[in-house]
Amino acid sequence: MTLKRKINSIRRHPSLVKDIIKGREWAKIEDKCKTLDEKEIEDFVSNLKNSSPYKIDTSSKTKLNRLCYIEDWQNPEIKETLIELQKLNPQGFIHRKDWEWAIGIIAMKRFDKLNKSSTAIGVGSGTEPIPFYLANKISHVYATDLYEDNESWKKAAPIEFLKDPKRYASFPYKEDALTVVRMDGTKMDFPDEKFDIAFSFSSIEHFGGKNHSGALKSMKEIERVLKPGGIAVIATEYILNDKEHPEFFNKKTIYSDLINKLDKLKLVEPLDLRITTNTLDTIIDHFTIDVNWDKMDEGYKKSHPLILLKIRNILFTSIMIVFQKQA
Repeated sequence: MTLKRKINSIRRHPSLVKDIIKGREWAKIEDKCKTLDEKEIEDFVSNLKNSSPYKIDTSSKTKLNRLCYIEDWQNPEIKETLIELQKLNPQGFIHRKDWEWAIGIIAMKRFDKLNKSSTAIGVGSGTEPIPFYLANKISHVYATDLYEDNESWKKAAPIEFLKDPKRYASFPYKEDALTVVRMDGTKMDFPDEKFDIAFSFSSIEHFGGKNHSGALKSMKEIERVLKPGGIAVIATEYILNDKEHPEFFNKKTIYSDLINKLDKLKLVEPLDLRITTNTLDTIIDHFTIDVNWDKMDEGYKKSHPLILLKIRNILFTSIMIVFQKQA
């Protein structure tokens, strides 16, 4: 284990200092740290269930600005959109990325942006299906990402996508309505007020900087390139149990580092930071399951929805935030 990980373990659980002073083996200290992490999350979930039980009516019109719920896969509007995107898995697999894309499309529909006069920009788009979907619905869409030729980018944003996006499309699309561009999401090479739609799904949190400054810089660029009345559909990572993280947001930093620092981008509805009680029963480990999701067998995927994740003592899921640019 690296020195940095050891320091982080002690920061999470200062009581471990006693074990270090007593000269316990680090492997045993690490096991104790894992147990303490588990206990912390279990206590948080138990307290939340008891103090703030929450359920939703799946037949009602879905909110936009909120967290991902297990019940969303029973909502007719969301299911219909997943079918459109060819993301309603016939085996019953549930993945929060599909939810992000579905809520994003629903937001675009509600604000009447899916028409032949609209243009859109995707920030950190990778190989996602949304640019292909939009190419069939609007005038033009630009998919932007770093699209590097190295192993770390091979899955998320391979350089081959820049050269041949059609290879990655799961359905036919208007090829002349999609342009793929290698571009830094914090420095967009487009003029002011060009787009009707901007979208980014779990990308801005990875843009670096202290106090999420990279994410804010990207949002400022999105604010600049959107037309007045245009919408920004942004999904990112949200921590339920208020822990701090250099990339993910919590209930304080989602406002202090992002929402409150935007000038003309305003929330289209209040942000609902509640999580349904049923969703709290879906926790899975990020390192052992999320990063290896594609390798899991079908039986496991069917019984383990990928919605609510834990990294050590951090509990997180997807949050959707929809903004509209004011004049």
